[in-house]
Amino acid sequence: MRATLFFAAIPALVLAAPDRAPQITSLKFSGSGCPNDSGSVKAVYGELGDNPVFTFSQLRGADTGNCELHIQSSGASQGWQVAVKEVTYQGNVQLSSGSQLDTITQAFWSEHAADTTVLRGSVVCAGSDIKDYVTVRSSTNDLKWSKCTGSDGNPGILNVNARPVVQGNSGTYDIKQATWGLQWRKC
Repeated sequence: MRATLFFAAIPALVLAAPDRAPQITSLKFSGSGCPNDSGSVKAVYGELGDNPVFTFSQLRGADTGNCELHIQSSGASQGWQVAVKEVTYQGNVQLSSGSQLDTITQAFWSEHAADTTVLRGSVVCAGSDIKDYVTVRSSTNDLKWSKCTGSDGNPGILNVNARPVVQGNSGTYDIKQATWGLQWRKC
């Protein structure tokens, strides 16, 4: 008896950005760590490529704060979707023993505001006090995709809320930069 096997062609998930990444046309922000119209947040590259970078000058405190970014963009190649896959924060942290800094990031597209990705990272001080420039990384497989870019190359309005939280005995944070790892796919 002979068995015949059939293989179906399955489209591959594309992990690179489109030929033309969307250019950021509007960057608005709000929150205790980046008050409206303060100029405290800057987009380093001006586009939503694979790894957009944002700098902060007021995202600091001793307990918690937040900075929500609202980003509009256009000009991407047609027929792509994008999602936030990872977030890396860098900044100065002071933590006493028995304390930790958590970074909680919520990302969603305005068209699907109830469909939110949450990324969490931590720096834990279990021994000697920490007083250092640190990197806190978090990632997710729970991707929330943008709409499919049309002829205008607009993936929609991306909203990302960064919230550092100090827990335990005592500590402070001064977040200087965030880098987002974006994942793209054809649609």
